[in-house]
Amino acid sequence: MNALLRALGAASLAGLALSSPVELVRADQRPIYAIAHRVLRNTAVSAALSHGANAIEIDLRAWTKEWWADHDGGADTAGATAREIFTFIADQRKQGSDISFVWLDIKNPDDCEAGQGCSIEGLRDLVRETLEPAGVRALYGFFGTEDSRGFQVMQDSLNANEAVVLSGEADEVQALYGATQISAAQRVMDYGDVHLDNGFGDCTEASWNTCTELRQGAESRDQGKLGKVLGWTSTDIDTERVGQLLGTANVDGIIFGFQNADYADDEVPRAAGKDIIDFVTKNSGSMRMAKGTDVPW
Repeated sequence: MNALLRALGAASLAGLALSSPVELVRADQRPIYAIAHRVLRNTAVSAALSHGANAIEIDLRAWTKEWWADHDGGADTAGATAREIFTFIADQRKQGSDISFVWLDIKNPDDCEAGQGCSIEGLRDLVRETLEPAGVRALYGFFGTEDSRGFQVMQDSLNANEAVVLSGEADEVQALYGATQISAAQRVMDYGDVHLDNGFGDCTEASWNTCTELRQGAESRDQGKLGKVLGWTSTDIDTERVGQLLGTANVDGIIFGFQNADYADDEVPRAAGKDIIDFVTKNSGSMRMAKGTDVPW
């Protein structure tokens, strides 16, 4: 009997030893998104993934008949077409990458009329044709264009894979969302500066400063008024600020990369991505890097 009990005990302990390491996804771990900044080309997608990104931010402009990945809107600033880069991202996800969502920073949502490929409806339909079937979700960004027809179209037609992000101070964003029928889970707030140190603060001010506004946004999220809160833009000199955003402001993710250049395979964005991953790793009791299987909204 004693031998049997010892055998059962050993089996039980072995079971614990096997199960404990794989039970890494806990309810009390906040999924964190490292969002690559200004990704305009397929090569930049590959670089971002190699740097640990699990979400991608793409600047989009409507040009003539279709959408292009383009930040500046100049004669030679465009990267890939939206279809090209969306298809590439979808392929990466199918091959096992952890791309959770693509943040679509829409520069000119109203330049084309409904029925044209360069309209907001054309972009929405392209996303649903390419990204969403692969399991990649979409975050529609309307930076200062919340009064646009494009915003109206998207808020009226969001599906479960999609969300909207508005930029501004916490109270302002809450007021903007309050005038819509968008569900709380699909309401995302962002705030920041391409130079993260500009007006960053110490997270304790009454208002305006980046860390404070994001902290207040996270408090609204915890009250069920917002779905996610995201900050921007960290680069290789922002290690301490990344820690404050994740550890004090409690944001869900940070855009990282170059401050004023397209994403590329370089030590600057690599180091910026590592800052996020390293902080999350050191604080694994309360947070973890989001997986492609996580549902952000």
